[in-house]
Order: sequence, then structure tokens, then C-alpha cells
Amino acid sequence: MSQMTKKPQVPATTPDSIQHKSEAASKSGSGPLASHRTGRQIVQDAARFVRTHISRQPPVQRFFSFMPTMLTRVSPFHFRGRKKFEDWPLVRQSSGDGNSWGRMSVVGELLIIFDETLLFCLLALMTEYENDAFETSQTELSQLADINPTPGAFSSVWKSLQRLAGTRIDLELLSGKGKRQKTLKEMTGSILSFADMDKGTGKIRVVVNPYFIEMYAESFVTNIDLKFRTSLKSDISKAFYRFYQGQYGIESEIELVKLARAVNLDTGQDFHRLRSRVRAGLLELKQKGYLDAFELTKDNHVVVLKAGDTAVNFDGQIMGRREIRYIED
Repeated sequence: MSQMTKKPQVPATTPDSIQHKSEAASKSGSGPLASHRTGRQIVQDAARFVRTHISRQPPVQRFFSFMPTMLTRVSPFHFRGRKKFEDWPLVRQSSGDGNSWGRMSVVGELLIIFDETLLFCLLALMTEYENDAFETSQTELSQLADINPTPGAFSSVWKSLQRLAGTRIDLELLSGKGKRQKTLKEMTGSILSFADMDKGTGKIRVVVNPYFIEMYAESFVTNIDLKFRTSLKSDISKAFYRFYQGQYGIESEIELVKLARAVNLDTGQDFHRLRSRVRAGLLELKQKGYLDAFELTKDNHVVVLKAGDTAVNFDGQIMGRREIRYIED
């Protein structure tokens, strides 16, 4: 009978080469972080860094809720049917150099208005459960998104979750001006960390990325009344609603083409059709009581007067002041 090969003895002490590497990593600041800071603490540190950086800028650029203001120029949500899944394009959208304190880019599969709707629903559930990880279902998400819970809708929900998980938001913090401008810090992270679905039961588990929660989520849903938004039938009306909720004044004026670009309406289409679609979106907002009045001028400017009670209804607020618990807490 042949003898079994004996396993080599494991040394009781750490080899000098490993110990030296560990000591060198410790001195250089690299190495494992788990024993020092949790993932949540690391992200919160980064969020504080951003807030401090922006607080040093002129007052007009200090507003930390940069998702509404930056996404006025770089909205990642486009007008496209949720059932068309072939040849889904990859995009990279940048906010450009509009803010002296930094730039933001959204990278991933093209996001559509339905993805925005589903993201609002996920953040509402996260707030309800007070946890970044929660369980929901195909039916619940379909109902929250105000679509009939059919097999087609379930497929749309899952495809949307995949797009949200695959979309990352890059943030670059800058200092100085002109040739002296330099990058202080860069950050990146996805919107969702994880999602899975049980095909038998329809149960869905979701983990919202702490990076998105700490850096963008509260700003993303600021002043958005989910109940009111769900009542809007047109995607254009939904896009205009979020655009104008990001504007501070009751009355505002903007060039029609600039408004269309801000919400990703195709400006290459026939201009009369574009003007008609803008009018239809604004008309629904007026009919729902969000706007008191609007006008499309002869020189193609859009003038709107928001109703006096356009401040968010807190009963419909997506995220309140609840403390969100993280998986590792």
C-alpha cells in the first residue's frame, strides 16, 4: 500500500518577507481597510470631503445638492420605450466645466425615464424599510411604477434593475482656475450594488450602493413628490416636473431648445413637432395644477409660472429624515 503524501508543515510565525511587506504597506497607507474603517465610514468620509470642498466655493456654487443642478445639464434619463431591448447603447455623459468645484459623469447603458421611475420606487422602499438592503417583488415594483403586473412588465423591471446596477457615477473635484486648475480627488460608484430575482416566486432582493446613498440619493429626490409624479402620464411631463422642481424661482424663462436638451428631447426632429411635444408636456403639468400658466413665445422661449403650492407634499416625499441602516451595521 502506498503511503499518503504528507502536507507540509505551516510555519507558526509569519515569514519575514510577508511581515516586511505588511509593515511597508502600513507605513505607505495601503493595505486592508476593514480593521480600521467600514465601507459606510469610507463613503461618509468622502461625502464630508465633497461638502467641505464645495463650502469653500462662492455662494452661488455652494449648493451640495448637485444632482438636480448638475443633471439640469446632464440628465441621464432618456425617452425610449422600455420594451426595446436590442442594441441598447452605452453612453458617457459629462456635466462639462460648468462648476468650478468639479465635474460629474454618468457612464453605462442608456437610462430611460422608466429607470428613473423605478429608482424613485427603490429609494422609497429603502426609506420605508430603513435599510439599504431589502426584499420586494416583481408585482410590488410594477404597482409602485404604475404599470400592470404582467410578464412583460416583470421583464421591464428586471432589465431596468440591470441598467441601474451597471451605471456608474464619476465625480471629479477641482481646485484653482485656468492653467492652475488641478484635480483634488476622484470618486466612482454604481447606483445599485446588487440585485437578484427568484423566477419561481418573483421575489427581488436589492442593495442600494452606499456611495449613491451618501453622495446623491437625498439630492436626487429633493422636492420630488412620488404620488404626484406617478399621476403624470407623459414621460415628457415627468421630465419637465423634475427639471422645474430643480429651479428655485416660481417664474422662469428658458430657450425651448435648451429646455429640450436639458431633458434629452431630440432637438434634431422637426421643430414644429418638437414645439408641439414641449407644449403637450407643459399642458399636462398645468392641468394637474403644477403650473399656473405657461407660454411658448414667438421667439421660441418657454416661460412658466409655477403654482404657489409646488413645494413638495411631505406625505409623498420619497426620502424623509429616517436613518438608513447598512448591511454591515
